Amino acid sequence: MLISFDSIGQQCVTVKANGTPVARAVCKFSSNCAVEPCADGDAINGFVENIRGKYATVTVHGFITTGYSGTAPTVGYCALAGAEENKVKVLSGAKEYLVVTVNESEKTVTFLL
Repeated sequence: MLISFDSIGQQCVTVKANGTPVARAVCKFSSNCAVEPCADGDAINGFVENIRGKYATVTVHGFITTGYSGTAPTVGYCALAGAEENKVKVLSGAKEYLVVTVNESEKTVTFLL
């Protein structure tokens, strides 16, 4: 049996896309009703599901799967922040998220926003 966390408790908003956010990457709110890509060490505010023109659909609550860089996150509560190349990284002092899976061979992590 395949275990999936897709769409569980997912809440999305449509906002302006500032900078160059890309689909399937973490983002931060940069101004009123607008997001931009997370820079290295930024707090994570959402996850860009898709981009259409100047607008982005952003998950602000729910389980997401994205790439990580550096040290592998741990299952359970783990401090995560934005990282280079539209990924996340473990960062002491950052907000803690509930991590439910870590795939070290694919360097992906699934966590609850």
